[in-house]
Amino acid sequence: MYKSLLLLAVLSFNQSFAATIEELDERMDLLSEEILELKQAGPSKSKTYFGGYGEFVYVNKRSKDESKTSVSNANNPKLDAQRFILYIGHDFNKKWKLTSEIEVEHANEIFLEQGTIDYTLSESINMQAGVMLIPVGLINIYHEPTTFFGVNRPEIAKKLIPTTWRELGVSFFGKTGGLDYRLSLVDGLLASGFSSDGVRSGRQKASKAEGRDLAWVTQVNYNFLGTSKVGASAYVGKAGGVQTEVTHNVYDLHFDSKFSGLSLRGVYTMVKLGGIDKLNAEQGKTGSSSIASEMKGYYANLGYNVLHKFTDWELIPFIQYENYNTQSKVGGAFTKDLSKERTNITYGVSVKPIKNIVFKADYVKATNKAKTGVDSWNLGMGWNF
Repeated sequence: MYKSLLLLAVLSFNQSFAATIEELDERMDLLSEEILELKQAGPSKSKTYFGGYGEFVYVNKRSKDESKTSVSNANNPKLDAQRFILYIGHDFNKKWKLTSEIEVEHANEIFLEQGTIDYTLSESINMQAGVMLIPVGLINIYHEPTTFFGVNRPEIAKKLIPTTWRELGVSFFGKTGGLDYRLSLVDGLLASGFSSDGVRSGRQKASKAEGRDLAWVTQVNYNFLGTSKVGASAYVGKAGGVQTEVTHNVYDLHFDSKFSGLSLRGVYTMVKLGGIDKLNAEQGKTGSSSIASEMKGYYANLGYNVLHKFTDWELIPFIQYENYNTQSKVGGAFTKDLSKERTNITYGVSVKPIKNIVFKADYVKATNKAKTGVDSWNLGMGWNF
């Protein structure tokens, strides 16, 4: 009996062992096939990827304006988690991809800043559709804090080019030789948000946007020396949200150059609005509160990395001169608000321990024709990855 039990146990063990060997052989065959497929596919690449940027600021305005008159300091100084952004991208395949950008402003406001499906045909012809950044000026598309001087963006890039300006539409873009271009059709702004202080409040931000009034926008740049470019943009369309038919055109010339530690940048912008007399009447504007038929301005800055020959750290003292007027031309029935013709001179320094991190400090000398400008000194930190 014991011999029979022993024989039965040995047979069972042999069968189990054989089954295990067979199972291992099958798994090894599957693993070999997977390794072969990976080799044939080439180096692996993540299909979903992440990035982002952010900027936190401290702003301290002076207690008196340029005429030495005391001003209200109810919300001064101010600390602000100004922006915290997360990029999420996904490559569906070599031709199709998703580009998105979720933004948290002031720690408690959430926006969709970008959300597009991109199709890559070739280096010279590509397509994009969805919520996209408007290609006007320099900062609206490339607005990470590591890419511009100053704790805050130039005011022209807020009031005339309402950065960050994004709308729903379709775009074609590409580059050939030293030229790159972008041509887009997007929904227009809302003229109901225009004021004597610019067009910023007219942004629809792709939020239940009115789609009746559209705009064409194009930008062309010539790139040279590897780190420099000069270009122009044109935005031509209509603005909705009102009974009056309002045309809204924006033009700019820009340049950006870096050479041996030296950085130069400049933008000239002009905004032209049509139907303004009727719009002012519809909006009940009187006196010096007119929405202007023309707004214009420019800024230029110069910086120099004093450490560029010694270390990877960057220490960049800079100066920026900005002049703009949101009431450059108004109707004959209105008077100009002299405080809308402004000049800001910014003196500051940027420190970059690495390319993707920046610490900033600056002093803004603010003046206007009404002598009510208020200076400020500011601190900031930012990053992108």
